[in-house]
Amino acid sequence: MGDMAGETPAPAGKRTRKRDSLLLMASIRAAGDYARQTQPIRIRNLSPTGLMADSELDYDEGAIVEVEIRGVGTVGGEIVWVREGRMGITFNAVIDPKLARRQVVGGSDDNLRKLVDLGRVRRPGLRID
Repeated sequence: MGDMAGETPAPAGKRTRKRDSLLLMASIRAAGDYARQTQPIRIRNLSPTGLMADSELDYDEGAIVEVEIRGVGTVGGEIVWVREGRMGITFNAVIDPKLARRQVVGGSDDNLRKLVDLGRVRRPGLRID
């Protein structure tokens, strides 16, 4: 099978694209199946065209799925292999895997101060005279 960029096919077992090794939680569901809850998966590596993930549930090769990846969003794809609790998914569209690596940044401390008046917060049972 040729690569999405029109490159020549790679020999069996040889990858042509660089993959980022990481450990990232994501969720998966069968495409269009909104009646069931999403299932958690643990992404082991991620590339612009696919991923490898661990899953506690078994999925079938050829299943069409939607994967929700933090920083990237929902990506459609197909499960292309399944082995010993792991699976490979090829995406329908190219993504930027660096978006999944971006640090989640919270708001400034000023936002927290607006929510909680720190001068009035005390531990229950603590007597202040």
